[in-house]
Amino acid sequence: MEFQFDLNEPLQCLEQIYLQLSPMVVAFRPIASGGLFGPAFGSGLMLAYRGEAFIITTESVLTEICVAYRQQAWACSAGQSWPLRDLGYASSQLMDIGAIHLPADWLGRQPMPLCFDLGPAGWPDPLASAFTLLLGHPVPSRQPAAEPDAAIGVVARAYRNGRCDCDTMHPLFVEFDSRDILSSHPLDKAILQHNYQLCGTPAIGLYHSLRQDSNRLTATLQGFVTEWDRAGIGAVAASALLLHDFLDNFLRQMRQGASHVQGDMADLLARFRR
Repeated sequence: MEFQFDLNEPLQCLEQIYLQLSPMVVAFRPIASGGLFGPAFGSGLMLAYRGEAFIITTESVLTEICVAYRQQAWACSAGQSWPLRDLGYASSQLMDIGAIHLPADWLGRQPMPLCFDLGPAGWPDPLASAFTLLLGHPVPSRQPAAEPDAAIGVVARAYRNGRCDCDTMHPLFVEFDSRDILSSHPLDKAILQHNYQLCGTPAIGLYHSLRQDSNRLTATLQGFVTEWDRAGIGAVAASALLLHDFLDNFLRQMRQGASHVQGDMADLLARFRR
């Protein structure tokens, strides 16, 4: 996916990219009393890969969906909502990422989602990206903290952290400050990190693609936010480096009729109880 980029108006261009990508990002919500949606507890990304559709998020958010809420939750975005009950899912012990499969017959009965195209295998160096755009729904971690009514964007930059002091496997570190936050309501970095989490928020790398006639930014999925870094510099994301292999294995299991759901439920329950 490519976007026009004007070097003279970078912030305006990044805001347009944020607006175009936001409908692909979902907030996970349970059903509260009276049939209304409860508060969001995480984010995910609608993803297209090999002609199939998925929602990708972190393993911790997938655990909440499948264990805490027993899949009685919905994915919501841009006024649309998709029920997650009885959908197949998978997680991996090799990375902190999980996937929910959206089968074609199920999609035929639902609003058609906008999906981010994962594209072919290959993972460009995150440090070579011009920007890393975090797109997600802040989840209040302290009370009182109001839930923002729309996904926010954070224009971050990947950096090398030699200490690697985090709990995330294959971590990607990004830094940002208050002026990098794109939100319909004022939100500075200190308030965001102190009062909210960005669990499951996709990290989209934007790479310069120079051409004779224009400057463009190519969007590539880099990972999913798992935690704030302990130094307060920015956020930590689980790398999407192994995502192609993970999804290929997930699709292979489904085509073989394997009971991947039951196996992953046992694994998620064990880790949830720890």
